[in-house]
Amino acid sequence: MISRVEGLSDEHKGVLYAVIAHLFWGAMAFYFGLIRYVNPLEIAANRAIWSIPIGLFMVWRLGLLDAVWRVLTNPKLMAIFCLTSFLVVFNWTLYIWCITNGRTLDASLGYFINPLLNVAVGYIFLGERFTKPQMIAIAMAVVAVIVVTVGTGVFPVIGLSLGGTFCLYGLVRKTMPVGAVEGFTIEVILTSIPLFFIELYLWNHGQAYFGTSTYNTLMLLGCGAFTAGALLFYSTSLRLIRYSTVGILQYLSPSIVFLTAVFVFGEHLDKWKLIAFSIIWLACAIYSVSAILDERAKSASLDVTAKAAA
Repeated sequence: MISRVEGLSDEHKGVLYAVIAHLFWGAMAFYFGLIRYVNPLEIAANRAIWSIPIGLFMVWRLGLLDAVWRVLTNPKLMAIFCLTSFLVVFNWTLYIWCITNGRTLDASLGYFINPLLNVAVGYIFLGERFTKPQMIAIAMAVVAVIVVTVGTGVFPVIGLSLGGTFCLYGLVRKTMPVGAVEGFTIEVILTSIPLFFIELYLWNHGQAYFGTSTYNTLMLLGCGAFTAGALLFYSTSLRLIRYSTVGILQYLSPSIVFLTAVFVFGEHLDKWKLIAFSIIWLACAIYSVSAILDERAKSASLDVTAKAAA
């Protein structure tokens, strides 16, 4: 298997690693569903705590210990990391709560909308400009939210909270001069501090499941492996594939979550949510095609410039 991977081009390796990462993220819904009786905060706590040794190993293996130390001794960066760590804890806990409380479809909706929120935030805060297809995709996402709200009588606050916090997290991390691996390691260390005390509280009150059985203990340990494994493959893929490819593949994990919600967990998909999801899927398709065409146009322009310079 390793020899086969080594024989692939960088582009094909990148796609393979990105697909594996999204399979990890998508499978988390099913995985968390197997321990839905566990308090979401305990799952989040073990997700952070057991990611630390994996993160530290990655940092050591990649020779990034000095980079981590520079961040740890920088008060300004650490203050920002406290914010991103809070966003991570909130997002993780809400996502796990959705899985354990029969709201997986809401989680899927949030992560489908997230890339479109990223485009809007880039326009507002980073000076980026909309293309016409992006404007259409964003408008369709707004329509989908209106459809769900009017049809069900409930504003999709859970889905938008998940998509919104992940979008805000991405915005803050984008402006920080810190790499993905060292940033992840610092964040899981910071998030594990309050979550450790929550785990301790649950343990002292007889509500913790870690250590109560081999199954529960291994499942909670696996939360860290899932989290760190997805990051390892994803961060590696980013260096090997084009941005447009990343944009297309990012819909794989919420698609898996959607299918898990409907066909594994048996969550009810009413006509209003189906209409909203259909609009979102069409918006995602428009966004993805636009990204591909834009990337090709940029590549063609660079080729012309290079030939002219030669």
